[in-house]
Amino acid sequence: MGSRSRDAPSDMRLAIEDRQPGILTYGITPPKRSYTLDKRRDIADRQAERIRSLPIDGLVVYDLQDESDRLPEERPFPFLQSIDPVEYAYDDLRTVAAPKIVYRCVSPLSESSLVTSLARVDQEGGLTVFVGAASSRQTVHLRLSEAYAVRKRRVAAVPLGGVLIAERHESRQGEDLRALQKMGAGCSFFVTQAVYAVAPSKNVLSDLYYRCLEQECAMPPILVTLSPCGSQKTLDFMRWLGISVPRWLANELSHAHDILETSIELSTQILEDLVDFAARKSIPLGCNVESVSLRKSEIDASVELVHRARSILRRGLVPNPAVSATPPRP
Repeated sequence: MGSRSRDAPSDMRLAIEDRQPGILTYGITPPKRSYTLDKRRDIADRQAERIRSLPIDGLVVYDLQDESDRLPEERPFPFLQSIDPVEYAYDDLRTVAAPKIVYRCVSPLSESSLVTSLARVDQEGGLTVFVGAASSRQTVHLRLSEAYAVRKRRVAAVPLGGVLIAERHESRQGEDLRALQKMGAGCSFFVTQAVYAVAPSKNVLSDLYYRCLEQECAMPPILVTLSPCGSQKTLDFMRWLGISVPRWLANELSHAHDILETSIELSTQILEDLVDFAARKSIPLGCNVESVSLRKSEIDASVELVHRARSILRRGLVPNPAVSATPPRP
């Protein structure tokens, strides 16, 4: 992110506005609502200590929703309600100076509750990502398009991000067009679903890149999400969530002597490949390493992956004289 200090809350907003490549974030989930206050404080203290030591540009705080009615298969891990992400980001993690990107599942919210939470995000210099209903069966109080309009009308200063899903582009096409529509509604950056398949990610990046050329608009920053996998059950859960895991890669993980270390190596290779691909087209690519497991080994793996990602992203910022900075229009 250039020479800007990560300590200033406005840095992340400026990096998005400037469409800088190389942004690195760390994604976490808030503790469960059922936890006692002491346990909640303990988790927050340990997370804050870990996050403060990471070379990141921002912290992503997810807003979890129950997706059990999206698929007939049983969810590998039970769903438990979590603490409100805005509350957790700015109260429990108040000692973390890194700018925060707070996810908002908008479907259960009223307009007033969305405005209240966005006002807090704005006050704290943060950013937000809107997520719509997980399935058509869910009760919807606020549609994604309505949430976009509310933010534009009431709290337009908060930078808005969208979710980019390569798997959806592979199965139904049109993810590039959906991204353009979201950009028109105010989205200035995107965060992908966890990536374990390079080809679908390249496809959606390429299609969006050429759509932007056709529309004469700049490519937004895109944060590629990497997620360590430490067990067969975690791998099953990723697939349940709709994450594409090629058969060869699933075999490598399932038969690995150390599945967690193998997942780190594979994730490293994936990011290197995508950074090189994006650099050739001057796509402002960044990375979001998520830590959504309670297992210490997987948490430690996410920390290692952050350091690897930082090194890869820095190498990707070095100009390559063999690559044209501005590719010709098709």
